[in-house]
Amino acid sequence: MNWFRADLHIHSVLSACASLEMSPRRIVTEARRAGLDLIAVCDHNAGENGRYVRRIARGSPAVLLGMEIQTQEEVEVLAYFEDEEACFALQEELYRHLPKIPCRPDLFGDQVVVDEEDEIVRTVDRLLLSPVSLPLEEVVRRVEALGGLAIPAHVDRVPGGLLAVLGLLPEGDWPQGVEIAPWTPVSEALARWPNLSGKAIFRSSDAHVPEEIGRGWTDLYIAAPELSELRAAIEGKGGRLVRPGPEVKEV
Repeated sequence: MNWFRADLHIHSVLSACASLEMSPRRIVTEARRAGLDLIAVCDHNAGENGRYVRRIARGSPAVLLGMEIQTQEEVEVLAYFEDEEACFALQEELYRHLPKIPCRPDLFGDQVVVDEEDEIVRTVDRLLLSPVSLPLEEVVRRVEALGGLAIPAHVDRVPGGLLAVLGLLPEGDWPQGVEIAPWTPVSEALARWPNLSGKAIFRSSDAHVPEEIGRGWTDLYIAAPELSELRAAIEGKGGRLVRPGPEVKEV
């Protein structure tokens, strides 16, 4: 096993809130510059651009397809997939549960699918930056039923953080791992929410512009930069470890 550096929360031009500079090619360039071994593209309620990031990267870095799902309770959950078709199947399910709010680029920004040649494949007209009409428990169930891994995003942050919004963790085994905001010290998160003790804690960039890619990261002691190993690290199997990087200055 070896240490691998991961940034598992990067937005692309498919997120209305992200810069139009966040094309698949630029994401790969900046991920390599930052020395990342594993990344995940997590646009709001959509995963298409991850396919093109993966094609460009060709394993350097390894790429998980993902999305940032906003639940009915307005809690945000990161979903990770190795299998593209499973990711796109979930995307179709979520789209049916999105409110029919048009995306006005002048108000929200553009939502663009861009291929490996920097060509626009399509634009998405319905606003993806919206809560779906599915509760948290159902979102997690659907992710896991398709073979994905779900962890709550930036649990300590408003808006969208599970602990910041609901004030508590759900009963049961989920989640075994959580993401904290790039600027939150681990000690501060544990002091405020002691029930995070024993959970795998991740830090990612939540990048919306190229310069933010890799500003927050997590080091993983695993056999290979892939989803099954990520899952095993969260579960603490076989000496695998999850070690969040240092906090960054809040923007």
